[in-house]
Amino acid sequence: MKKGRLILIPSALAESNGTAQFPQHTLEVTFQLIHFITERAKTARHFLKSIGYPHPFDGVEVMELNKHGEDNLNELLQFCEQGIDTGLISEAGVPGVADPGGIIVREAYRKGIEIVPLIGPSSLLLALMASGMNGQNFHFHGYLPREEADLIKKIKTLELHSKQDDVTQMFIETPYRNDKLLAALLKHLAPQTDMCIAANLTAPNQSIVTKSVELWKKSGIILGKKPAVFLLFSGKLHS
Repeated sequence: MKKGRLILIPSALAESNGTAQFPQHTLEVTFQLIHFITERAKTARHFLKSIGYPHPFDGVEVMELNKHGEDNLNELLQFCEQGIDTGLISEAGVPGVADPGGIIVREAYRKGIEIVPLIGPSSLLLALMASGMNGQNFHFHGYLPREEADLIKKIKTLELHSKQDDVTQMFIETPYRNDKLLAALLKHLAPQTDMCIAANLTAPNQSIVTKSVELWKKSGIILGKKPAVFLLFSGKLHS
């Protein structure tokens, strides 16, 4: 029996946009599915409803992925094994990128299940595109350390490597700790280092700004709990 495919479905970065963030093909494929894997079922159902998902949810199977790796992966992929396509939905953006969905994709490959990624919004790529920094050489670090001493060391290391290798350094933070991270960046980065803050991407109040740390200090900024991507660059751009 032919196995079903694992369909990787990007989800919205901002609630207000609905279908505007997705090409028609992505919507059409998603609307054909009635089996999904996601981090939180409530979030997935809300997303599907926002894009006009046509099926009643009492007939839809939404299985939750435990991001700590304690899942029964066989159970999550059971419908693929039975020849039924299954969708993997991220909490926000694309599955498997700054997202625990990679563990499911890896297991699907091990089982010989075909992987089909669909097109949709990625906060990391949108931020990098708009940053004016090096898009040929970039590194995403996920979350930086919480402990102050470790955080300071990491910031200085990222800045040094950026200068030495002309690499754009990218990272994120839990929104309620945004301003604490921002304060540390402004305190410990060199004045001439460029920093981009891309907040509320794809929302009507989206903000993407790149300028030197020196200018950030002069202008001041309070992010609050806005979802944001941080980028820094202290190297040289080459044509």
